[in-house]
Amino acid sequence: MNQILTTEKKKRENKEPIEIKSIVRFFAIAIIIFGIALVGGGIYAFYQKMQEQNPNNDPTVTITRENDRAVISVSNNIEINKIIYSWNEGETTELPEGKTSATEEIVLPNENSTLNLVIEDAKGRRINYQKEFILEGVDITKPTIEVATENGSNKMMIIAKDETAIQYVSYQWEDEEQPTIIEATQEGQTEISKEISLAPGTKTIKIIAEDKNGNVEEIEKEIVATTSKPKVMLMTDGANLIVEIEDKDGIKDVEININGAVKSAKDINQLHIKVGPVKLQEGNNTIKITVTNMSGYTGSITKELQYTP
Repeated sequence: MNQILTTEKKKRENKEPIEIKSIVRFFAIAIIIFGIALVGGGIYAFYQKMQEQNPNNDPTVTITRENDRAVISVSNNIEINKIIYSWNEGETTELPEGKTSATEEIVLPNENSTLNLVIEDAKGRRINYQKEFILEGVDITKPTIEVATENGSNKMMIIAKDETAIQYVSYQWEDEEQPTIIEATQEGQTEISKEISLAPGTKTIKIIAEDKNGNVEEIEKEIVATTSKPKVMLMTDGANLIVEIEDKDGIKDVEININGAVKSAKDINQLHIKVGPVKLQEGNNTIKITVTNMSGYTGSITKELQYTP
């Protein structure tokens, strides 16, 4: 019996060191893993910080002047959160963005000024930029463009003006490959005008004017031209109204509004039409007729007719 007890005791004595060694080994391994994780996290954080501080990861910023505006173009490898700017030591303005590239136009002051710029990315990192604009004695006023025409007319006048000196004006229709350029013919010329004959139809024209100092104005305008305006004739036999419409370019759409009741016809494509008879109401009758011809010109007339039975 004593021998058995002695044997069991020896077994327990041998087992206890084995269990302690396992526990020690477990905690040692855990500490090593924890240490590796700490070191790895530190290395990654250090790498991230180095990446953020790497000049190659700074946003690409271009600041130019167009007429009376500073044009800021920014591109970045991560999202741009906002652009913050101020003139000299003045009040700051924030422009929210949300993309990896952005373009903003800022009106220039009337004097020599320094543009202070801060680009903030989606991680909160901020990069500062500055650019000085020397504006004293510099012409930053762009030319003006006037288009004198009436919808339906077959003539159009382009007038470009500049307070200093005009360089040229150009115009280009939507279906043309090259613009037509009219240059100034005299030194210090402040105005260029050009009359253009129009073909029937509706087209868009782009007009550009540039002055001697490189200031540019550009406009686009839809022009409606026709060889004639629709002709509308109203006739009554007392109680009834008859409407006759003719247009040598062709009648496309007609809308007739009599006392608030509207009737219309689309895509008629005829040179002459007659509508009616339409019964008039007793007393005053308000009539509005709107006609669009095949060239895209729209015209309307409004008349009042009295009917007494």
